[in-house]
Amino acid sequence: MILYKYLFNRFIIGLIVSLSVLVSIEVFFSFTAELKYLGKGNYNFSNILDYSMLSLPKSVLIMFPYAVLIGSMLSLGAMASDMEFISMHSAGVSITKIISVIMIQAFLLSTVFYAIADSIVPEFSSLAESKKNRALNKKVVSNHNGVWFKDKNTFIKINEIYPDDKLKGILMYEYDDDNILLSIKTIRDASFINNSWKLVGIEETIVDTDPISTRYIDEELSKNFIDRKLINIKTHKSETLSLKDVIRNISYLDNNNLDAGVQKKIFWEKIFKPLSTIIMLFLAMPFIFGRHRSSNISKRIMLGLFIGIIFFIVTSILPNLGMVFGITPFINVLFPHLLFIIIGKYMLEYQIDAGLR
Repeated sequence: MILYKYLFNRFIIGLIVSLSVLVSIEVFFSFTAELKYLGKGNYNFSNILDYSMLSLPKSVLIMFPYAVLIGSMLSLGAMASDMEFISMHSAGVSITKIISVIMIQAFLLSTVFYAIADSIVPEFSSLAESKKNRALNKKVVSNHNGVWFKDKNTFIKINEIYPDDKLKGILMYEYDDDNILLSIKTIRDASFINNSWKLVGIEETIVDTDPISTRYIDEELSKNFIDRKLINIKTHKSETLSLKDVIRNISYLDNNNLDAGVQKKIFWEKIFKPLSTIIMLFLAMPFIFGRHRSSNISKRIMLGLFIGIIFFIVTSILPNLGMVFGITPFINVLFPHLLFIIIGKYMLEYQIDAGLR
């Protein structure tokens, strides 16, 4: 028990130091990137500070797996350099058991961290983006050809989507259950106020009557104009979605016979995040217990960054590539993880054989 606590304490120290440094760097670059918007609209220095502070939880979430990797390379690597693991091994504690203890502790910590982050980060990230877009008067979506939605038997094209559910340039085609066109409706503006949609500048052409008729309405309140979930699916980034939001989006898309592939990919990426972190740590083990254990700190950091970059690139590209070829989202996300587990196992066995035995 004392050994487990000692290993955990050393691991936590390295994690906290690495996370603090990485988050500081991330916040600095995020802050400087926002300076290019200074003076646009109502976006001032106070808005930049506000945005940076609200984005801090997201920065911690992004940097956490890299902090686990580099922190372990530093703290556990220092233990290896001081021959502490050799002493443990001589005392009858196998290298396999030491690695297992470290991996289990890191997995439990990662699971708790991501569970807490999933309830905090989406809320803060969404608020940060919303405040920024309002200050810049920035359109969330602006497309000359429009963004298309399907809500039950209605097809909707929206040209511009603004923060706080404000829409402009709307065209709606309503069909019956037999796919016969009933009406065509154009709406100049729409905004969501007090749980209702306020529609302005409505022109509706009813085509299922003889003769075809047209009506004009200056303003109308509607509760069934368009489901806000559809807009959120199109406009919200993955980091602003909690696991609960993603599950709700998948259910909604499936119930409306719409493609839920992207949302399912996001779901499995969130589920696999603790495993991803542990795999990054597992990839560092050969450099902690193998013949590179005596390497200096700077070399260990560079090795850690190199591993992290490769892992990030591969786990980002392969799932998206699989989506293009129509592969199941679960397989898309699982495959790169299995690939790196096999690579890590081979590297660890090779380095231990060359280093300790």
